[in-house]
Amino acid sequence: MAICVVCGAWTEPPHLVTSDGTLYSVCPECDYREPFVQRPLWWIAGSPGAGKSTLAPLLRARLPECIVFEGEAIDFWRFEGPASDYSSLYNQWLKVAWEIASNDRPVVMLATALPEQLDACTLRNRFSAMHYLGLVCAEATQAARLRARPAWRKSAAPEFIQQACGFTAHLRAEVRPDQPSVTLHDTTGLTPAASADWVAAWVRRGLQVAG
Repeated sequence: MAICVVCGAWTEPPHLVTSDGTLYSVCPECDYREPFVQRPLWWIAGSPGAGKSTLAPLLRARLPECIVFEGEAIDFWRFEGPASDYSSLYNQWLKVAWEIASNDRPVVMLATALPEQLDACTLRNRFSAMHYLGLVCAEATQAARLRARPAWRKSAAPEFIQQACGFTAHLRAEVRPDQPSVTLHDTTGLTPAASADWVAAWVRRGLQVAG
């Protein structure tokens, strides 16, 4: 919990400073300094129909050394905020991811947020690196997948399909020179198993970089 062990003050978001090569979390009230370990995070995003939820159980089988966590396990409607502002939800996702990663287990988060939305979070500084992967697919493929879902999911409505495909287009636009940390994986024409193999290999490349 984000409470100073000396004075009991609330220390979230963490105020981090580096001194003599060591990173510390500094209490805003009493200036107590505690060594702080930043962790890397693997983030897989994708709009409905891109294949995100299908990948989760397959990645758990392929990445036993990691914790694969679906962000939708945290209900987005429980978090207040202006319309279209889910910053409180994104911070909650980051908080959960960091608590898990603190057990020295790499965390692979499957949740939909754009890189700039995560970078703007107050808890982003808990992580040393954000390995970001966007799942995309052809618009016709995504629309067909959404129409094939059970009726109770209400994903066949034209407005829903337009919104989902619009987010995919936005993800594609994220791959640019000023955003080299963003990787895309196109699931069009691939089996879920083939995509899971590709994504697992991507995660492991990041693990090797992280040491």
